[in-house]
Amino acid sequence: MVIDPGEVLAVLSRRLGVSFGPEPSFQASAVLWEIRLPRILLGIVVGGVLGATGAGLQGLMRNPLADPQLLGIGPGASVGAVLALVVLADGTSSAIAGGTLGAIGTVVFVRRLADDPSPTPTRLILSGIALGAVLSAWVGFLVFSIGRNAVPPIEFWLLGSLTGATWRVLTGTAVICGLAVIALISNARSLDVLALGESEASHLGVDVEQVRTVALFAIAVGIGAAVGAAGVIGFVGLLVPHLARRLVGPAHAILIAASAIIGALFVTLADAVARTMASPVEIPVGLLTAAVGGPYFLWLIRRGVRTP
Repeated sequence: MVIDPGEVLAVLSRRLGVSFGPEPSFQASAVLWEIRLPRILLGIVVGGVLGATGAGLQGLMRNPLADPQLLGIGPGASVGAVLALVVLADGTSSAIAGGTLGAIGTVVFVRRLADDPSPTPTRLILSGIALGAVLSAWVGFLVFSIGRNAVPPIEFWLLGSLTGATWRVLTGTAVICGLAVIALISNARSLDVLALGESEASHLGVDVEQVRTVALFAIAVGIGAAVGAAGVIGFVGLLVPHLARRLVGPAHAILIAASAIIGALFVTLADAVARTMASPVEIPVGLLTAAVGGPYFLWLIRRGVRTP
C-alpha cells in the first residue's frame, strides 16, 4: 500500500495529539502505525547494534576482519532463538530471549574452546569460526526437523527479515540493544589503549581480562537480541565499521557511535529496497546485505588488510 507524504504527516500528527492536514483513512493509519513505523524503527535498532558491536569486536580482537557472525555469536543466537520458539511458543519475544541466551552461551563456550584463562584474539576467532560452522548446521537441522508451521519460515533465520516487527518486539529489542551499545561505549577508552597490545595495555593500567569479558558480553547480548528480532543479517558488523573508520577515525567512542548510525541507515535502506525491488514479492533483507558485504569482504582480503 502506497501512502502519500501528506497522509503520513496526518497520521503521525494525530498520534502526537495534533491535527495536521485532512483526516487520514483508517487503513492508512493502521498500516503506517502498526506495520511500517515499527518495522522502520526495528531496522534502525538492529542495524545500529550490528554496526556498533562489529566496531567493538574489531577493536577488541585488534583485527579489522573480525565479525560477530565469524566468531559464531550469530549462529549461536539463532540456535537459542529457534529452541526458545519451540519451548516457549511466545513468538518473536521468546526468540529475543532465546537468542540473547544462545549468544551469551556461545561466547562462554568459545572462550573455553580457546583453552586459556586469557585467550589471544587469534585463538578466539579461530575457535568461533569452528563453533559457528557447527551451530549453523544445527540451525538448519532444527528448523527442518521442527517443521515450517512451528517456527517462522526458514529464510527468516538464515537470510534475515524485519517482518516480525511490532511495538512489543521493538521495545524489548531497543532496551537490550541500547544497553549493549552503552556498555561498549563506556569501555571505548580501554579499547583504544588495547590497540597498543595486551601487554602495553596492562602496563598502562587496563584490566585486559575485565575489558574483554564486558565487551564480549555486551556484543553477545546485542547480537542475540538482534538475531532474535530479525534473524541473521550478515556482514553489517564487518562492513559498517570500515566505512565509519574512514569517516571519523579509530577512536572507539566516536567510532562505535558512528558505526551505530551508519548501520541503522544501511539496514533501513536495505530493507526498503528489499520490500520494493521485486514487489509484491519481498526479498529477505539479509540477502541484500550479503550481496554488498560479501564482495567487500573479499576485497578486504585481496587488499591485504593487516591482521595481528
